[in-house]
Amino acid sequence: ICPPDQMNYRSPLSAEETFGPHVNPIKTSRTHQELHKELLLAHKKGKGLCSKPELQQVLERRRKEQTRKAEGAQARTPLEEELLKRQKKNTEQEGERVREEAQLMEFVRVRQNLKKIQAFHKTTNS
Repeated sequence: ICPPDQMNYRSPLSAEETFGPHVNPIKTSRTHQELHKELLLAHKKGKGLCSKPELQQVLERRRKEQTRKAEGAQARTPLEEELLKRQKKNTEQEGERVREEAQLMEFVRVRQNLKKIQAFHKTTNS
């Protein structure tokens, strides 16, 4: 029997030798490569990707959305403006109608009271 250091035996193969080199599909994708190049260029130019804190970015985004909504509410089409004018006019007319009816009802009540008073005077005078 030979000593162990002189034995001719095969060493176990590594996983890379058995299956071949592992290829990371993410690193081979074109978009990943383009993103990586863009990051390297930005780093070389000294541009920080996150120059502002995340909270400040969120607050700015909210402010922009609020101003967009406000501008959207102000920028109305001529049709919308005309519809709003008509709606306002209709509500004003409805309010006037309600006031007139209230005055008319008051007039009718006063008239009925006068009729009752006249009838009472006629019966007492007769």
